[in-house]
Amino acid sequence: MVELLFIIAFIAWVVVTVLQYLAGLAAAPTLLVAALTVPILAVWRSRVLIRRAHLEFASARRRPLPPERFYWPSARRRLGRRIGLATFAALAAWPVAIAWPARWSMAAGSATGWAAAAMAIASLAELAAALWLYVRASQLFDHLAPTALGWLRIGLYRLSDNHEFLGEEPLPRRKSVRESIY
Repeated sequence: MVELLFIIAFIAWVVVTVLQYLAGLAAAPTLLVAALTVPILAVWRSRVLIRRAHLEFASARRRPLPPERFYWPSARRRLGRRIGLATFAALAAWPVAIAWPARWSMAAGSATGWAAAAMAIASLAELAAALWLYVRASQLFDHLAPTALGWLRIGLYRLSDNHEFLGEEPLPRRKSVRESIY
């Protein structure tokens, strides 16, 4: 019991320390706005991506039907390119947004900060939406895709011998065949 309290206290201390550090940054308002707007924008962008890529099955609770299966290979490539581009944009924009924080003045550094903050928030929302859609749709076709999740599921299966980690239905039990009596 004492160990559990120690672990909870340690995690709380780490969270408070990180939040205090982030609050001390000049880019703290940008980080706060990102924390509030990225989830909302990501949900909106994922709905738009679902409609554009013809992946309506990803939001439904069912397996994809044969016509929808034909859209997946091309949609997977497009989502992969979108994830790569959004990752590149986010990795380029966030350091700029933190180095030149947005201020209420219209100086060149502040304008750069505003543009970088907008680009960072938009690219992070796009990355989150595309990554969620890619993982969700991949899981509907193959429970062991993407590869990192597949490795995790296989490892958990080998540790526990539980078929649920592989995402498969349990095999039906053999029904005993009645003996016919002549």
